[in-house]
Amino acid sequence: MRTGCNDLGAGVSDFSIDPELRIRGCPDRVLRRTNEVLNFVRQVARSATGRTWQDVLDRFEAIQDEWSAMEAVVHLELLLEAEGRLIEEKRREPLHRVEKKDLTPPGSRFSR
Repeated sequence: MRTGCNDLGAGVSDFSIDPELRIRGCPDRVLRRTNEVLNFVRQVARSATGRTWQDVLDRFEAIQDEWSAMEAVVHLELLLEAEGRLIEEKRREPLHRVEKKDLTPPGSRFSR
């Protein structure tokens, strides 16, 4: 999470999320700030059964600084991953090893 805070008043701070959260759904969502995540979590917590989403909501409502924001985002990421809803960044394929060719002409004084 990168530093970047907007004070929204009433003790609520809004932090940038970097990398952004990509959430699988209809439609997929991309959340870039903690206030966007807070609204998303509130919606999900209303219809969810059990305490899990309410616990995540409590963490986002209690954000006071960048550290507590990072902790809340990590807990949300773990929950989304467990539910199969976190879209992870695409990783690059490993580079294939390229075979080196000796391009010096035969009989050259620079040949290997």
